[in-house]
Amino acid sequence: MKQKLITPLLWGLALALYLRFGLEPTGWLFYEASFALHLDGLYRGYTLFRGGDYLFGLWPLRNAACIVAGLLLALLLAWREQRKEQR
Repeated sequence: MKQKLITPLLWGLALALYLRFGLEPTGWLFYEASFALHLDGLYRGYTLFRGGDYLFGLWPLRNAACIVAGLLLALLLAWREQRKEQR
């Protein structure tokens, strides 16, 4: 039972941390990949992630939004797991 509660919480924590700290590094990954692979379409991924991180960083409720998104994901996964057990 506890294992089934820990897994959704870990996924929620991973999402919250990614939204808070992972958008900019993901953008840089797209940037490096676009030049290494000579694919101009990947540069759009760079602009989306870097721009998203910049705009998200301007929002004063950034940390709260990351926590809420993580909690919502954890609740959704726990609910889905509970429904799966009832079947």
